[in-house]
This record gives sequence, C-alpha cells and structure tokens, in this order.
Amino acid sequence: MSFDEVVSDVALAFAAPVAFVGLIRDSGEELAAVHGWRASVIPVSASFARRLNGTRDAVVVGDTSKDPRFASHPLVTAAPHIRYYAGMPLHDDDGQLIGALSVVDRVTRPSTAKQQLAALRVAARFVEGELSRRRSIDEANERFREVFDGTSDFVMTIGTDGALLHANDSAVAILGITRGTPLLHIIEPDRRDAFRESLAAMIATGEPQRLETTFITAGGTRTIVEGWLRPKLIDGRAVLARVIFRDITDRKQFEADLGSARDAALESARLKTQFLTNVSHEIRTPMNGIVGMIDLLLATALSVEQQDFAHQARASAEQLLSIVNNTLYVSNLEAGSLAAASVDFDLHRTLQRVVEVMKIAALGKDLDVHFVYDDTLPPIFRGNQSKLRQVATNLLDNAIKFTESGSVVLSVSMQTETPTHRVVRFEVRDTGIGIAEEDRLLLFEKFSQVEATSRRRYQGVGLGLATARQLVETMGGLIDADSTPGRGSTFWFTVPFPKVLAGQKPIASSDLEFRGKRVLLVDRVPTSRRIVRHYVEQTWEMRVETANDFVEALTLLRRDAKSDPFRVILFDASSDEEAAAFARSVRDDATISGTSLLYLAPSNQLMNHERLRDGGVHAYATKPVGQGELFDAMTVALAHDALPLARPAAQPFDPRIAPPPVPQEARRALRILVAEDNFLNMKLTMSQLQKLGYSGDSVSNGREAIEAIAKQTYDVVLMDCQMPVVDGYDATSEIRRRERAGAARHHIIAMTANALEGDREKCLAAGMDDYLAKPTRHEELDAALGRYFAAHVSA
Repeated sequence: MSFDEVVSDVALAFAAPVAFVGLIRDSGEELAAVHGWRASVIPVSASFARRLNGTRDAVVVGDTSKDPRFASHPLVTAAPHIRYYAGMPLHDDDGQLIGALSVVDRVTRPSTAKQQLAALRVAARFVEGELSRRRSIDEANERFREVFDGTSDFVMTIGTDGALLHANDSAVAILGITRGTPLLHIIEPDRRDAFRESLAAMIATGEPQRLETTFITAGGTRTIVEGWLRPKLIDGRAVLARVIFRDITDRKQFEADLGSARDAALESARLKTQFLTNVSHEIRTPMNGIVGMIDLLLATALSVEQQDFAHQARASAEQLLSIVNNTLYVSNLEAGSLAAASVDFDLHRTLQRVVEVMKIAALGKDLDVHFVYDDTLPPIFRGNQSKLRQVATNLLDNAIKFTESGSVVLSVSMQTETPTHRVVRFEVRDTGIGIAEEDRLLLFEKFSQVEATSRRRYQGVGLGLATARQLVETMGGLIDADSTPGRGSTFWFTVPFPKVLAGQKPIASSDLEFRGKRVLLVDRVPTSRRIVRHYVEQTWEMRVETANDFVEALTLLRRDAKSDPFRVILFDASSDEEAAAFARSVRDDATISGTSLLYLAPSNQLMNHERLRDGGVHAYATKPVGQGELFDAMTVALAHDALPLARPAAQPFDPRIAPPPVPQEARRALRILVAEDNFLNMKLTMSQLQKLGYSGDSVSNGREAIEAIAKQTYDVVLMDCQMPVVDGYDATSEIRRRERAGAARHHIIAMTANALEGDREKCLAAGMDDYLAKPTRHEELDAALGRYFAAHVSA
C-alpha cells in the first residue's frame, strides 16, 4: 500500500475532504502524500506537523478557532477557514518528530469515533514503518475495511468485464443500479474511457488503481466520486475489483477554495515583497543623506559637546536603520531566503557574547543580567549559530524592555538526549510586568503587541518575538512562554542538535578569558572613556587604570612592568600617524613591548592600515565603539594568549578581501560619473568623493547618464537604480549594448537603497560590476573604488 492509498483511506474513514502526510523540512511542511488538495509544500507559518511537537498520540481538535495551537493558523483565520483537525505525529527511530498524518475539514465536529482514531493510529504506524513491516499491510487493510462497514458511501464489487457484482444499499438507492448492470451505463460519457483504462490496468498489473469519475444518479444529478479499484487475486490473477466510491462534489468546491486561498497568499506575498522593496528604498534614500552628512560633520572641527551631539544623532540613525533591517529580515524568513547553515560552534561563547551586549542595553535600569550554563553540556554543537544568536538576542532584548528592576537570566540546560541528538532547552526569565493568559496568543504574531494603544509605554514594531518563533521553527524546535502578570515571564525554546564527532575541541579564541587582565585606557573624550571603561571593567571584569596622555601612559607602563604589567592598552589619537608613533614607542621599549595595543580610531578618519601594522598596533575599533565591536577587537589584540600568532591588525570594513590602497595620483586621474536623482544624496556622494581625493561629474537620471557617456568616456559610473525617465537597470543595459558595438567599457557600481535578499544579484545580473547598499559610508565607497583600481591594474 502506498502513502497515497493511506491518506485516501483515512479521508474516507473520517468522511473528511482532505488528508495528507506532511514531513517537516526547513522550507516548510513537505506533503509526501495528499488527498483532496493540490499542494506540495505548506509554508513554515502554516505547518500542521510542527504544532504536534511533544505529542505521542493522536490529536483531535473539534473547533480549531478555539484551540491555542491552531487559533492563529493562517488557514484557520482566513479562507478556507478550517475548523476541524485530527492528526497523528510521526517519529523516527530516535523519537524525533518528523511529520504528521493529518485530516482537516471546514466544519466543526463535536466528537470523533474511536474507530476513526484507530484507523488514524494504524495509518501513522504504517507510514513510520520500514519495508520489513509490509507483511502486516493486509491486516491493516482489514482493519480499515471494518471501519468502512456500514458507510453511506458507494461500496461495490465489479467484475473484470465492468459489470456490477455487488453494491451496498446507498449505491442501489442513489444510483439506481442492480446486480449485472454495466457500470459504464451510469458514468458520464466523457469519463468512460478513463474508467476502462483504470480497470484494464488493475487487471493487467494486479495493483490497485485510483479512479475519479462522475456518476449520473437515478434523479439525473451529476455526482463526482473517487475511489480505489482494489483487485482480488486468485493464483496471482485479478478476478474482480472491490471499490468504495465517495461523493466528492463538495470537496471539489473546497479544493477550489483552497487553490484560490493559496493563489491569494502567493499574490499577497508578492505584493508585500514589492512593498518592502519600495519602503526599503524610500527609507534608505534619506537615511543615506542623514548618516553621510553626519559623517561629513564629524570630519569637521567640532567642540567636544558638538561631537557628542553628532555621535548621538548617528546612533539614532543607526537604530532607525536597524528597525528597517529587522523588517526586511522577517520578509526574507517568510520567503525562505535565509537558508540554514550548520557549522560547528562554541555554544557557551556565542551566548556569552550575546549576554555581554545585552548588559549594555540594561544600563540605566536597576537590573542584573545573568547567564547560567549547564557545565555538563559539551563545548561544541553543530547547528545554525547565527539563527540561535538572533533568537537569544530577541528574547533577552524583549525581557530587558519590559523589566525595570530585578533580574533577567538566560539559562541553558539539557532537556533530553538520544543516541544521535541532544535537545537543549533555553530559558529567558525576567522579573518584569508579566503577561495575562489571554494575551499569550498574540506574543509570537508579526506586528502584534500586547500593549498596542497610542499611549503605550514600550516602543517597537512587534517583530522580535515573531522573528524568534520563525527562526526556532526552521531549526526544528519549539518556543513558548509562561507568565504571571506582575511577577515576570519565562520565555523558553528548545532546539535539537545532532551529536558531533567525539574528540572535537572548541575554537582556540573561545578559551580567551578577559576577567582579571589589566587594561590601561587612554581616551581624551569623557563620554567615550566612560562607555569603554564600563565595557571592560563592569561587563568583562577587567582591571582598568586611566591615563590622560601618552606621556603618563608610558610612565605607568614602565612603573608596573615587572610587578603587575598591563596586558593591553586602549588608546585614542588624532591621526593614524600619531597612533603609529605611540605604538612604536611601546614596541621600542623592551620592558613593555609585550603589551597589546588597541587603537580607538575616530570614525571620520581614513586609516593607513600598513602604517598602523608597521607601528605595532594589534587591532582597532572605530568610535563610537559598540560592545560587540570592542569585544572583537579585544579578542584580536589578545589573540596570542590563545593562538600561536595573532590575526593581522587591519580589519577591513567590507567582508570581501580589502583592496590595496589607491595612490593619490591615481585618485586624481580617475574619471567618475555619478547618476543620482536625489539632490541630497548626489551632494553627499560628490562630497565623499572629494574627501577621498576623487572628483567627478553628476547627472540626475539614467538617460542623462547614457548621453554623458556617449560624449565622454568615464572609468567608473556610480549608478542609482531607481531614477525617473530611465532607471539604473535600463541605463546599464543600454550602456552595455553600446559597449558590445565597440564603445569603451565602463565599470558600473550600483548605489541603491534596495537591500532585500537578491537585490545585489539583480544588479549584477543587469550588467553592473559592483554593489553598494545605501546608506553608503565613505569607507565602503573607498573600498569599492579600490576594487576597481585593483582589477584595472591587474588587467
């Protein structure tokens, strides 16, 4: 018996329009067999099987709209408005949930017969079974037939010539047929050939054949039916066929409704993606001007107070950009664009870094943030590190937002273990405001918030917990919350991790221990000094001493060189020349030359990485420095505590390989055209080019760009994608067409506010050579022009 037969029989047993076997996949729920529904995959958000996690027996929901597990299901809240669900979870040999055998209907049911549940359980066990259990299929079929005795459907026995040998009372009364009547007489004419072919195939192969046909009843009504022609074999030869036909006229309408709902969902997803693309562009275009102009402002002579104001404005702009990116992140999740990448990683170190960042988010509150890790857990796990980090960050951020005093604790422990997997439980407990039971259903829904009035105290767009739920489900886990109003909440999730090979060790850098190491801080900006000191002293429990200038710093370094030496120096400077000079003064003194140097660089400075490296600087972090950036830089600076050789000091801004520096004479000679319709962004880009030592011309749309190139050859074109008259894509296509006809080739770099998954690939497919997403910082622009120069010279 095939899976198709199983789901068909289960649907008949339940008198339900739809039954299916769904298997859990990263992309959703794959339908291995389906009856009554033309679909192959159910999205993650609409998965039925995932809602059975933790259940071993059949689940029956008479009214899905009132059940917490299904009340928010998209096919319950919208067309076709499913109201009944019965399902049996499917497990592998290790006990892991792999799918479910499900039955759904549009109407509620007050009860479900024991015989129907028995049929569901038997069918599920069959699906789970191996080939060796095929010997028990006949017994299972007999149990199914016992369930079908007395059914109101059309039960028939048909001879190999197509004549009716037996029919139950329903068939006789409704169809008006008697023993010996050729079944073709009551089949609609255009369906008769299909009946003959199915009957002939059953006789020839001895295998069951599915048949869908249309009967003309005794009253002249067209009735669409389906069933399986099952042969009775004697000496290996089919001598007759048994079949149970069911009226599926209503189900066909239901199937049409499901198809319409699916089409509407796909169209909605397409429109939403288009909307997010437009919103992304419209927001990022002014954000490019805001962030860029602040960068240019920071490059001018400002007082300490003015610099502090500008840095705060820059931080607010970055926060707004983060909200936009979070919205796009959810969109990418729903589109399946964020594929799971399994790697070996240090779970303890990953979560420790998240907690350290969250401690900064709790500043200003009477709140302790703790991390509790079960020491019996192994150091290395295999899974999706980035997704796990994102879930922990979202839950901790949510807990801190709604907790004014007390504590927030992230704890990690083993929940269960099998020979092949470990299921790890993660809990975030807080002493915050708590959540009422009636509001729990809203927690993990997109753009939903428990406090959603115009007078709400807590800000946000309602994406953090929704993102966490989707990420956990794509990792095969389960997420939920327990809470009491006024006494706090516990958000928990579980993730199954496959066991890694024995003998694997944690990465060397995860063994670095900051606690207790002595730090000398030389930062002449009070605000920056206060923030950095908090990171290293309060968060990482390092011993910190400050110096006002380099002279005092060298005095302190030499004074304690033998008794209690400083392990690392965090220092700022007005330029990379000054930074390199101070570093050399430390390197040239044998008594203190082993001290690591970490440069706190101004954000408006174009650094000479070679000069810093030659001077002896181990690492740098750009002001205003975040905790994560400082942690990474500190790890680099102290890397030789754990690694034989430290990583290079130069850390490129772009994730790709950093190009070599471009000589000033080459910068002046480069011919650049900027195509940008937004005046502020055009002015910003021209100012950035000038500050980088380049010069260029500008046009305001794609047509003007084509005309400018026809009059003069440019080395590089900075092309905005969305412009009036002719956009960047069409302009690039026309430029490339003319180049194929003999015109000189131009290096085209996309500068676009489009930042959805696939936009970079779209630009490159249009013929562009490189891609920069707005807001574009001068470092990124410099790196892109450097990549052009490197390729041009190598050519």
